[in-house]
Amino acid sequence: CSNVCCVFFFLIFIVDSAPFHLGILLTTGNRWKVMRCFSVMTLQDFGMGKRSIEDRIQEEARCLVQELRKTNSLPCDPTFLLGCAPCNVICSVIFHNRFDYKDQHFLYFMGKFNENVKILSSPWIQICNNFPVLIDYFPGSHKKLLKNIADVKQYVLEKVQEHQESLDMDNPRDFIDCFLIKMNKEKGNQQTEFTTEALINIVTDLFGAGTETTSTTLRYGLLLLLKHPEVTAKVQEEIDQVIGRHRKAVLHEIQRYIDLIPINLPRAVTCDIKFRNYLIPKVRLFCPHCPSVLLKFLYSQYGFNLQPK
Repeated sequence: CSNVCCVFFFLIFIVDSAPFHLGILLTTGNRWKVMRCFSVMTLQDFGMGKRSIEDRIQEEARCLVQELRKTNSLPCDPTFLLGCAPCNVICSVIFHNRFDYKDQHFLYFMGKFNENVKILSSPWIQICNNFPVLIDYFPGSHKKLLKNIADVKQYVLEKVQEHQESLDMDNPRDFIDCFLIKMNKEKGNQQTEFTTEALINIVTDLFGAGTETTSTTLRYGLLLLLKHPEVTAKVQEEIDQVIGRHRKAVLHEIQRYIDLIPINLPRAVTCDIKFRNYLIPKVRLFCPHCPSVLLKFLYSQYGFNLQPK
């Protein structure tokens, strides 16, 4: 399993630790609907899922290739660089700015995320997840985890404050500007969900959900394409013929093959549901187990082979 399986442990750990939930990942009900609707619409305005974001992705791809060329074809671990690239694309939408890979603020930001991934992958966090009472009474890496989360949120808060000082209500530059404009419009609403705390949590959610999943797919994608030259040849042929469908099939198959998120995000049902002789009670938290769906049937047919179709 990849490090992305730690997403589940991260969520449960924070659910047990946080006094209240903001953002997108850990919210429910009306708050989740409002925050998700605003986030999706705003991200689409800045190009998500559209051709307009391709320029940012292509710019970042060029920067990534330049950094890889600096290795002079010597063996290297590309993990850090492959994490920087998707993080910078998100930065361009959230902060209206991409960072040089040597920028100290960027390195600090990435360092906190990378350290948390390592902590969340440790057996100790999984033990805390099963026995949350340990969190309050035992020392351990979970203390460092919470400190890193607080440091990341403090960094995001500083960025929000910078945006507030230069905000143009008629010319939003990025996601943060759009959120701040919405906050100003709802100043008189006592029930508003648009607060500074909510903005900080949403930005943290977007980075946490987007950076590790994308970088892990890229990392294993390189590894699997090296292992399966026949698939690489098909992808290259398609690129040469002006990009067709096989490229997309390869990306989806890589994510299935590496079991990118073995245990999915927590879900809850609004009424009792009976499914294949299993009863899922109303508002009972459960987590879909992806390997049973993605791997068991296909492995029985194809074994451990990459099968993009």
